Amino acid sequence: MTSPSPWHSLYVMGARDDPCKNAHTDTGAEEVPFGYTLVSAPEKRRLVNRQFDPIARRYDLADALLSFGLHFYWKRWGIDQLDLREGEWVLDVCGGTGDLALLATARVAPIGRAFVYDFNLPMMSAGRAKAKRSHFAESILFVAGDAEELSFPDAVFDTITVGFGIRNLVHLDKGLSEMRRVLKPAGRIMILEFSLPVHKWFRRLYDFYSFKMMPLGARIICGTDGPFRYLAESIRVFDSPERVAERLRSTGFSDVRLRRLTDGIAVVYLARR
Repeated sequence: MTSPSPWHSLYVMGARDDPCKNAHTDTGAEEVPFGYTLVSAPEKRRLVNRQFDPIARRYDLADALLSFGLHFYWKRWGIDQLDLREGEWVLDVCGGTGDLALLATARVAPIGRAFVYDFNLPMMSAGRAKAKRSHFAESILFVAGDAEELSFPDAVFDTITVGFGIRNLVHLDKGLSEMRRVLKPAGRIMILEFSLPVHKWFRRLYDFYSFKMMPLGARIICGTDGPFRYLAESIRVFDSPERVAERLRSTGFSDVRLRRLTDGIAVVYLARR
């Protein structure tokens, strides 16, 4: 596979319609956590999507400053574990501004391709502008859609990456099943997600930073702290790393491994189809 042309019909950057509209058949009766609040499944999708609209333009700056640059290390470490090769196709689910896709493209270009898949158009617009400034603009495509219903045929990707996105899924198992479906046999997946520190003293410090200092920094950088308060809350109601690993196994992934980074603030999950 040497050309992205079969996917040009899926390139919908700038589409007027909500890429998630009518994609699900939720009745609204089910309640799921949006941070510390229980909301309907459709409402969570709407709220998560809306969280990123006001911060998309300054998201990368906020990410770098509020993580003290650690996110660069976490993302590189995760990508390094995949042993990507030139010519492979990579799908970056919940890809946002495309950091993981850019790192992957540096390894698979010029023959390979990376696809950024996300349902927030402002985030992908910021990512597309960033990709154009890189050396790999022709090797990255942006596709709008919901991670729980991937717009691709079965078994087309060599690798899938997900950076800090699985907390935002309404039905995690459904999203993982979709990711497994579009992976080739023995294809790899790398998920990077937040969690809580292992040591109690560090957790207390992390709680103070998450609920006091980070929102203040977010207001200064982005002009709003709502998305970052949701971030702090969503981390604390999300599954433990062990539970996430078990979900991967129960979805059908094999060779599931996890590695805590920075005392467990971030966790890398690795598995194969």
